[in-house]
Amino acid sequence: MKRNDERPWYEKAAGKKARPSANRQFEKIGQSEKSEKDGKLDKDEKKGESSTAHLVKNHSAKKSVTKPAHKSSREFERRKLKIKRSSMFDENAIPKESLEIINHFDDVSASVLGLSGKQRVQLGGTIKKLSHELTDDRGSRRLGYMNDASSISAYISYFMWWNLVRLSRLFANLPKNAFDLPDTAVALDIGSGPLTVPVALWLSRPELRSKKITWYCVDLSQGALCAGEEIYLSVAAKTLKDGEEPWKIVRVKGPLGTKIKEKADFVVCANTFNEIIQNNEMPTDFLAKKYSGEMTDYLKDAGGLSLLIEPGDPHSARFVSLMRDAFIRRGFMPVSPCPHCRECPMDGRKGGKMTNFEGHASKWCNFAFNTEDAPVSLLKLSEKAGLSKDRASLSFVLSRKSDSGEQKKSVDEIKSLDEVISENSKKQQTLDLRIASDFIKLPELHRSGYYACSEIGLVLAVDEHHVQPKNGELLTVPFPTESLATDKKSGAAILRI
Repeated sequence: MKRNDERPWYEKAAGKKARPSANRQFEKIGQSEKSEKDGKLDKDEKKGESSTAHLVKNHSAKKSVTKPAHKSSREFERRKLKIKRSSMFDENAIPKESLEIINHFDDVSASVLGLSGKQRVQLGGTIKKLSHELTDDRGSRRLGYMNDASSISAYISYFMWWNLVRLSRLFANLPKNAFDLPDTAVALDIGSGPLTVPVALWLSRPELRSKKITWYCVDLSQGALCAGEEIYLSVAAKTLKDGEEPWKIVRVKGPLGTKIKEKADFVVCANTFNEIIQNNEMPTDFLAKKYSGEMTDYLKDAGGLSLLIEPGDPHSARFVSLMRDAFIRRGFMPVSPCPHCRECPMDGRKGGKMTNFEGHASKWCNFAFNTEDAPVSLLKLSEKAGLSKDRASLSFVLSRKSDSGEQKKSVDEIKSLDEVISENSKKQQTLDLRIASDFIKLPELHRSGYYACSEIGLVLAVDEHHVQPKNGELLTVPFPTESLATDKKSGAAILRI
């Protein structure tokens, strides 16, 4: 889990200076139009010039300006394209009735857990103890820690609540067809705990409530599963409409790999692998190949959907990137957040181009939002437990099994930046950028910028026109037509938006 005092990788990598970009298409077009006007004005002001001479010269000037503009008319049309954007954590995408439940989730959990007023007051100390066991004191934590009643209460009251805040925002802002499941879908939640994922999906995607989904919820703690089912049914009862029924919950006690009766349409694993791999001595890439196989083995052959979510720390993000790579090799195409199927430019690998001065990996894929508008009671509980949180972050990858005819360029077909630009600028007019940082000052360019993931690799997006994207947003911008300068600190291609 990332500490509050850690600086994000993009602050370490940005530095104070960045090389000016060679991509000046926006400026060139503006300068061409300005020079045409200025040329006409200068000629009008010249004394002793006949009207005929003025017309001839002005006509020539227009021709000299118009000709190159005609040759690059396609580029000009591309620059006229409006920038499209979609959020990742917009709270307004969550239905109002669901937001009300999330904001007062402490009442729901206290009712299900049967907590007295005194027990609710004492939660802070138990939460703090459990937090230490989950982070800096992991060696003292038992494998079945969630079988302890006090640990379950602390986890649901604090950690589940924060996870609902994160996941409900994420799920609500994913593409409309992201969870395109059959009406009688089978879903599997590995490491389900108190059913955080099914509850978050129910709250954030109301279009799924009419589907008769069967959830197999697998976890080592039967107590957590029982409490989670009660919480889910309590939440569902507050939101069910006429003719709707809650999803069927099948509790399964066991670890990853436990057999279930049916093949699944959807398999999800959230905040689970960081606990599984933290003390494992095997290489992380080996574990990614192994566990990606175990996850996908649960799925049906065609159209299966897999979702992996982990905390936004470097180690977890590195694992998510490796799992993404393994999913692609198994025929799964990223749905989100990746705007491409090429090599991950933010894989958190040590020894890469972007490292801080201590030599540690500093480019890991994670997305974050500020927590000032999180539930007030949750913020007070966090402060009481000594766990104040200014930002909430996560790393994730949502992938779908691709039909043979839908295969895109995979990680095995890596080309240079110039080759990608040259090849694709002739075929497409737009480029998708997934913003993966907050605001970065670029003093030498007298602008601000943002790091982003794209088909052409890591991009330093210079905010020429004050687009001001938020962390996690997806921008669609005109595709570059020329070679781009490279930021010497990060290795990112400099692109003006």
